Amino acid sequence: PPAPAPPSTVSLSRGASLLKLGRGYMGPHKRTFILNKEASAITWKSTSPMKGANSTRVDLTSVTRVTKGQSTIPFVKNANNALVKGKESLSFSVVYEDYRGVETTLDIVCDNQEQFDSWFSELTGLVKYHMQNKASDDRVRRFAQRQWSLADADADGLLSFKEVLALVQKLNIDLDRGYVQKIFDEIDADNSGNLDYIEFQALLDELSKREDVYAVWYALCTGAIFTGHRSVNSYMSSSKPIPSSYKSMALPAETFHRFLTEVQKVEQTLEQTKLKIEAMKGEDEERDTQLRFSNFRDYLSSSENAAYAVECSTATYQDMEQPLSHYWCASSHNTYCESDQLKGYSSVNRYINDLTKGCRCVELDCWDGPKNEPIIFHGHTLTGQIKFKDVITAIKEYAFLQSEYPIILSFENHCSIPQQKVMASYCKSILGKMLVVPELAEGGRLPSPEALKNKVIIKAKKLPKKADEEEPIDEDLEEQKKAAESTKPKDDGEAPPPGPAKEKKKKPKVAKELHDITFLSGVHFKSWFQSANEALANEMSSFSEPKTEKFIKSSAAEWVEYNKKQMSRIYPAGVRIDSSNYNPVPSWNVGSQIVALNYQTSCLQMHLNDGKYLDNGGCGYVLKPAVLRSPGVSFDPVAGPFPREEQLDFDVEVMSAHQLPKPNGAQKGEVIDPYVKVELYGIPADQRNCMTRVIDNNGFNPIFNETFTFRAKMKSLGLLYFAVYDSDQFDADDFIGYATIPLTCLKEGIRKVDLRSWNGNNSGEFQFCSLLVNITFK
Repeated sequence: PPAPAPPSTVSLSRGASLLKLGRGYMGPHKRTFILNKEASAITWKSTSPMKGANSTRVDLTSVTRVTKGQSTIPFVKNANNALVKGKESLSFSVVYEDYRGVETTLDIVCDNQEQFDSWFSELTGLVKYHMQNKASDDRVRRFAQRQWSLADADADGLLSFKEVLALVQKLNIDLDRGYVQKIFDEIDADNSGNLDYIEFQALLDELSKREDVYAVWYALCTGAIFTGHRSVNSYMSSSKPIPSSYKSMALPAETFHRFLTEVQKVEQTLEQTKLKIEAMKGEDEERDTQLRFSNFRDYLSSSENAAYAVECSTATYQDMEQPLSHYWCASSHNTYCESDQLKGYSSVNRYINDLTKGCRCVELDCWDGPKNEPIIFHGHTLTGQIKFKDVITAIKEYAFLQSEYPIILSFENHCSIPQQKVMASYCKSILGKMLVVPELAEGGRLPSPEALKNKVIIKAKKLPKKADEEEPIDEDLEEQKKAAESTKPKDDGEAPPPGPAKEKKKKPKVAKELHDITFLSGVHFKSWFQSANEALANEMSSFSEPKTEKFIKSSAAEWVEYNKKQMSRIYPAGVRIDSSNYNPVPSWNVGSQIVALNYQTSCLQMHLNDGKYLDNGGCGYVLKPAVLRSPGVSFDPVAGPFPREEQLDFDVEVMSAHQLPKPNGAQKGEVIDPYVKVELYGIPADQRNCMTRVIDNNGFNPIFNETFTFRAKMKSLGLLYFAVYDSDQFDADDFIGYATIPLTCLKEGIRKVDLRSWNGNNSGEFQFCSLLVNITFK
């Protein structure tokens, strides 16, 4: 789609003095905020000489959302400050990824309602504009605009040679100063010593030569590309330059159509190919059906050519009318935790963050709070406390912005009967018609995600079916106690808050009011036989990480059968007080639906989780393969059997990378020495790790030309993981970016792999950072 028109930004351009909350020890303080002239960043001045420009600007292309109220950590820290308290309606937070790749917030309190309304409205409009602008797919234009904004340090509308040199260093291009000066002088037609924006675009074109893409184009022009991908490899590896005359060639639509159908395995008619070529033409190009190099370059770098199938990542395409137990569900553990599980802060913002990322199951650890107000925190620890009411309110507002499919609230209920009644009252009054307790479907099966669209269901303990039935053991709580006790400081003088620490050995019973609004009943797991023959479909058990590992080794096939009818929740071991994550893949392999991870912790495990749940339009539910849901079909991730249609042999040629940023958002320093890891995760027999060689001093367009072969027995359980690192001879290698692609979403052909930052974001420099790969199915 074409780029949208920018919204009105009168208040932002005019600037205003707003109350800013500090992230360190500095309290709330006034700063003057203003929108820069390119409408791509909010800036302010700091009184600290230690803070550079990167610390006093928010790049609006890196903003993920703007939220009303006081839900973030700086607001939690300053909750009792007179300048902040009671001003929820005048407060907002800008959530963005800073120059280091760290998700952070800009937290503001306005002076009056008029000021809040204008700033919040214009900011949200501008953020939406930039998000739509990304979707326009004009990467060349967006890249030029971003680099101009960043390079023009003095904002005078011109670039000096010094500013151009800084840009070259930032872009990871290893060029001699004299060579850069030569290009600069050639482009500076009026010899002014500065470049305007038109001249700057010419400079970028010169610096951004894609020898890798030109090699593919040359192979297409000569027809060599149809003889096998090795021919392209040889052109890219050759020291002999490709004749530049081919860059001005125009190819007939028939040649491009053959490329799309034979190499890219795209199913379309010649007429559709001609329409595609016409759509790729620029405003100043002739509207014909001939393909030129610039069109081909733009196609290879477009979202349409992504290795992660566009039809998988942008639309809910799977059958959503099967029982809930037939889907994997994106799930977070201890959702309220901002950092560790012992002393870290808690915030409502964590729920907003996870929900807007497509998470469909969030956890609420509920305890008695003061003044009959239930609170949420990690029991028997010193983690921060937030109000149950505030979390339910945030869930109502943000539950269905990313996905319309059901939210599961997983309650860990440690409240007294009176406060359980308060919990139930809040759920009913705040969520209203969103909250449902559905009937089991025909045959005693769970209802489908389709039947529960825009609905919230609760998973919690219910009243015993029989009067003499024992209360289920809370293994999660027991692990919390042990972990907290083993790590509790001996001499710090701090003690857990009163209330939960004085809990009686015998659990309080469940309030009928809470029982009545609970659909998924949390029960103690007894045996596979009991579950298969006596349990209802809406009775589900939670399994700790150690117990999960034990059952996967001893009875994986039985667990697969369990997960066809009932749901199971997996959670991290209690000793993971640092909020680290376990490997979710083995649990997915046996069909466990709610594999709860610590979303606040960026790591390999979350990278796999993000890629898995980008599938099916990012709706948070992914249909399990037939072997994990069909009755009468036995399956074991180790022993099989593995259906023939699940087998996939394929090659991955890592051709090149493009516009790799420096580690941790660095603007200066050495040009990186990148290499790429390619790893396959899935059933044990399918797992394989590969790595390219290191390319010295080239982060802008390194060429690898290395091919790896993979053999998958269960493609529907396979996740292909790419990770780029900067090699360091004397220290640990620095992480650059990653991508995770389910094998069922992997496209054949010469494809672009968009990379994400360590935190999973694709904003800032990661709008343009990618790999070029050649995928061949055998």
